[in-house]
Amino acid sequence: MIQKMKFKPLIVLAAVIVLVLFLISVFRDFLIKSAVEVASPNLIGAKIEIGDLSLGLMTHKIHIKNFRMYNPPGFPDQVFLAMPEVTLNVDVFQLMKGKMHFPLVVINMDKMIIFKNKEGKLNVDSIKIIQEQAAANKGKPMKLPVFKIDLLELNVGKVILEDYTHAPPVRVEAYDVNIKDQKIRNINGVPKLMAAVIVEAMKPTAIRSAGIFAAEAVLGVGFLPAVAIGVAIAQDDVNADLNYSRGRVYQESLKLVQDLGVVKKTDPAKGLIFAKVYGADITITVEDNGWYKSWIRIKARQFFLAKLEIANGLLYQLTERLK
Repeated sequence: MIQKMKFKPLIVLAAVIVLVLFLISVFRDFLIKSAVEVASPNLIGAKIEIGDLSLGLMTHKIHIKNFRMYNPPGFPDQVFLAMPEVTLNVDVFQLMKGKMHFPLVVINMDKMIIFKNKEGKLNVDSIKIIQEQAAANKGKPMKLPVFKIDLLELNVGKVILEDYTHAPPVRVEAYDVNIKDQKIRNINGVPKLMAAVIVEAMKPTAIRSAGIFAAEAVLGVGFLPAVAIGVAIAQDDVNADLNYSRGRVYQESLKLVQDLGVVKKTDPAKGLIFAKVYGADITITVEDNGWYKSWIRIKARQFFLAKLEIANGLLYQLTERLK
């Protein structure tokens, strides 16, 4: 009896260790996800939310779904970057040494929303980690974990601009940048990753940021502004198929332009709306596609010039209202 009692604590300890290891294996992904979300405000200077994270030890891959980064302090508590999917190939041997080495990272970014506050300051210029890195390059380097990406493949859908410098309501413009498999090599550090993603997404738009584009020390190379391809000269309209009835789309479109500008003329029978929004002449056409579906076209011109970014911005706001 006494002999059995001597081994009982060891058995209990072994059972506890097995249970802990089991719980860690089960909740490993949850723990990693939580650690990233908790550490991000201090490291990056903005809140991060992750819908799902899975680590494949056999495949050496981290798969992230529904990654969202929010605005830095001083801006609306809204999403800044929305990435439905991020995949990272991990160098496990380097990871065991405390070094984060990713041979390949693929980012699928649905949208980036740029906010310009009343003072004209952009949220992209207020990201803590980029500001600190830029300042650190003038003195001592920042003490951050070793972080290296050999190849980044970037996909970006839309870039949205919400401009609060104008009198209410807020001016919203949208750009279909449609970046596919943009390859960026040799990214050393989280600041350079952040800056590279933001700059590449903004290049095809007419949006300019003195702060982010001047961060040569962060990027390692100077930024050469590209011709805005998000604003078409000849094309002045956008169109889309919507999974909503013609009546609802027409009414929501009418409410939208009423909130943002002045309605000049309507023709519900033909699905037409003529309005003035952000100083541009707007023409909206809504057609019935049957089975509670519809098609919409939004045209915008100002002083005989196409304003595709305004038309796209109206379509973006409309789809957000229809959700």
